[in-house]
Amino acid sequence: LICGMKIQEYFGLDNILNSLFSFKENKVYLDKSHEEKLSIFILAGQSNMVGDGNIEEFDKSLNKEGIYVFDENYKWIIGKEPVCSNKVGPSISFASTLIENNNNEPIGIINVAKGGTSIAQWLKNGNDNSLYKEMMKRTLASSTQGEIKGLLFFQGEKDAEGGNTSHIENWHLKFEEFVSDVRQDLKLDSLPVIFAQIGKGDELNWNKVKLSQEKVSIPLVTMIKTDDLDFQPKKIHFTTNGYIEIGRRFALKYIEEFKTTPNK
Repeated sequence: LICGMKIQEYFGLDNILNSLFSFKENKVYLDKSHEEKLSIFILAGQSNMVGDGNIEEFDKSLNKEGIYVFDENYKWIIGKEPVCSNKVGPSISFASTLIENNNNEPIGIINVAKGGTSIAQWLKNGNDNSLYKEMMKRTLASSTQGEIKGLLFFQGEKDAEGGNTSHIENWHLKFEEFVSDVRQDLKLDSLPVIFAQIGKGDELNWNKVKLSQEKVSIPLVTMIKTDDLDFQPKKIHFTTNGYIEIGRRFALKYIEEFKTTPNK
């Protein structure tokens, strides 16, 4: 059975979908040959997963055929930048690199990232409007068209700023909790997870968060680095080329670490 079918059986997906939206009224923009065959990836975190690159500087050749995005309206649409807001992020570069290295297997992207969010805001709780709940709803709904193949996460800058809800030296423990809950709720104990360490910075808390991120130690979770990539002037957001490279690194790390890993 494909992962989407397993999820439906476990969660009663039809009931979830009916409560969320009128599924039959939403047109699905999938090529017939790609229906129910997508490799689906969840992208979560804060603004550097959303992206802040200039669309005019984006290499449009990365908008390849076979890339789809499951949007906030619970529709599959053709995947191209910009995916979030009107800015370039790592989403399409990630999918494009996978397609280049994976015999044109169709890729589905669910980008649920939200700027300015802390790791605490991504944890599972009882709030129906939480980031975690919204992520799970969209993931479950998307799974009718393929298999959930991985989770990408890029967050930590907000915690490095400090504050009452920040987790600076124990970021890794909260992230491990988040990953464990996602895997449990999707019934995918071996779901591959890749997260990006936050970029360059010399503030004390910034470096403490980076050190905490290096302590993440649970199976089938790996990290990419971004501190060699340039920020935009006076920002903690990367350049357009930086986001393209981050997407590429996510994809190459997935291929290197997980391409033969079964999701069970």
